[in-house]
Amino acid sequence: MRDPDFTDQPGFTLHASTAAAVPRASLWKRLSRLMEVVIYALLVLAVVKLFGPEIERHEELVAEKERLEAIRDTKEAEVVRLRQEHRLLKTDKEFLETVARDRLNLQREGEHVVRIEREGEE
Repeated sequence: MRDPDFTDQPGFTLHASTAAAVPRASLWKRLSRLMEVVIYALLVLAVVKLFGPEIERHEELVAEKERLEAIRDTKEAEVVRLRQEHRLLKTDKEFLETVARDRLNLQREGEHVVRIEREGEE
């Protein structure tokens, strides 16, 4: 309930307390801003701490994927080469004779085979 004797006095000013209240309000505003910045910084650090290992793991998985893709590409090229060699062994008699002589160290009568092996070759 409202007091019927109460009158609002807009011209009434506080002399001593008003001057002291202004710096104090400014101080609290600064402190609240500082706390806000600290809270945001802590949130950012928490996010980095939580997701940092996951980001590193993702980078490791991407590197592993690239390594495996390179291995896959070399294996696919080897499959193509072996398929072609298989086709030639089944259809080309001259190729079959060459491969047999090379791998089995066979030679024709009166023929002398000289092997030269280089480093890095099988």
